[in-house]
Amino acid sequence: MRNVFNPTHPGTVIEGRACSLTTMSQAWQEEMVDAKKSWRKAACPVQMTDESPIKGITSVDNVALLNIEGTMTCVPDLAPRLFDTLARIGVQVVMTTQASADSSICVVVEEAEAERAIDSLNQAFDRELSRGLVGGITAELGHSVVAIVGEGMAFRAGIGATFTKAMANTGVNIRAIAQGSSERQISICVEKDDCTKALRAAHAALALSNTQLDVAIIGASGAVGTELIRQLVASQRVIGDPRAAAKRQVLNDLQLDFKVTAVARSSVMRKSYDGIDVEHGLGLEEGAEGIEPTDLEQLTRFLSEGYNGNRVVIDCSISRDVADMYPVWLSRGINVISANKKGGSGSLEHYDQCLASRGSQAQWFYETTGPGSGLPVLSILQDMKQSGDSVFRVEGVFSGTISFLIYSVTKGVPLSLALEQAAALSLCEPDPRDDLTGLDVRQKVVVLARELGLRLSSEDVDCESLLPEALADWAPDESEGAPTIIEQLVEALRPYDGVLSKRIAEMRANGMVAVHLGCVDVASGTASVKLTPLPATSLLARCEDNENVVAITSQRYSPRPMVLQGPGAGAGITAQGLFADLLHLSRTLVEWSIPKIQ
Repeated sequence: MRNVFNPTHPGTVIEGRACSLTTMSQAWQEEMVDAKKSWRKAACPVQMTDESPIKGITSVDNVALLNIEGTMTCVPDLAPRLFDTLARIGVQVVMTTQASADSSICVVVEEAEAERAIDSLNQAFDRELSRGLVGGITAELGHSVVAIVGEGMAFRAGIGATFTKAMANTGVNIRAIAQGSSERQISICVEKDDCTKALRAAHAALALSNTQLDVAIIGASGAVGTELIRQLVASQRVIGDPRAAAKRQVLNDLQLDFKVTAVARSSVMRKSYDGIDVEHGLGLEEGAEGIEPTDLEQLTRFLSEGYNGNRVVIDCSISRDVADMYPVWLSRGINVISANKKGGSGSLEHYDQCLASRGSQAQWFYETTGPGSGLPVLSILQDMKQSGDSVFRVEGVFSGTISFLIYSVTKGVPLSLALEQAAALSLCEPDPRDDLTGLDVRQKVVVLARELGLRLSSEDVDCESLLPEALADWAPDESEGAPTIIEQLVEALRPYDGVLSKRIAEMRANGMVAVHLGCVDVASGTASVKLTPLPATSLLARCEDNENVVAITSQRYSPRPMVLQGPGAGAGITAQGLFADLLHLSRTLVEWSIPKIQ
């Protein structure tokens, strides 16, 4: 076989031939008998187990879908008369399918022959049409047939499911499907405009290539986004330059490729179906090639129109506008992984929309928005509930930043200096007032409470602020050339350093430890975050630096709760949590890929 557009290329030599259907059927029967005797799963007798059964994907354009609605009990010779009529006028049937209820037969013919075929069929079934025994004969133009071809497909479970799942993921509607018992070919009829998308989706999903996950990162140039990309590149699990095959890295255990197709920050974005080589920079600087103003609607169209149905948006921003897009993305089959707390802690209406939009077509992961950031608190709670456990109470230190500040002040460091040190370690929110006022931890508590089934909003959480009352209305100077917000806030805090230090010293004088304790009580339906004195022996009083500790009391974990402890703040921890969510999503996607049998 040679390419007519490149006659100098030597082409491909096809050698050997497939075995006959008779030989294959006989070999399969013998294998089934032997497998049952040996208590093992039957293997394909005509194909090497490490080979892909799919040898090619092809299409036929410009076809029409003819539908004949009738009842076989009333018109028992409907099928033979149908095909006889088409044969007499020289119309070739490209594909045919029939419902098991015998109420309709669909045939696919060349579009140019559709009108002639309809006229002849109306004449052939004129009597049945007039008596209502045939409900109607219609033709739908503008279709294409997409087929996967191979040897031994009947002996590898999941091929048909993978094929059709790929169409569903990419938004291609299947109008008809045909599959022979030999499974040397599975054909589907789709809209002509979806043909290219269907071909590419099938190629990506089936064994001709690894499962591919297209990744769009919003907030890519921020601290968390930058760290996430660094971790992706360092793991060697993300595709590098798409034009350099030698640099293509594969997630071997999952047979999965990550491809970053879009990166965005608040002002500009960059997108490419071919992939962006994030290893050598994002290309978002002013004047860079291919950048454009950030437009979430345009980004949504870009993601929706891509041929790969495996798509995910990773939100590393703190933008309300981005969080508002979650229901739209989820409803379009685009997965969402979020470090943005505004998605899970926003209005109950928005939260309900997100839950209603996700499902079999798309998933929403938000582990890093709950207490503990990198700690798997939310996923553990989900597992507990699904296994039948009842959670009574969740409490602990939910903010790694506040944990660092309290620990530092306990050691004698002034609050202003502790905040400056936390900012230098990238532990603070972009606006550090969100940490001190408790806005950040309040959002975490709302996410946690809703995960436990409580219908709470931010205003329902009784949260104590660590910002001195005198600075409640403080606002930074945002004029050009002004110091950064952290520098201004540190300076504003200096006169009030003794307020928090005095409270903590009084607690220590009574033999207690100051803990910024968060609590969600399921029985009472309440949530709170307060600076609380606890005995030094308490598990919840043993946080150091930026650690979080979470205690879960449930029917099974009572009276001794389950305790999780570890770092709870910082770009690296949050990015690792996002990466973990990305791997969890990947495992659900590759379940639809044809496994390689060793």
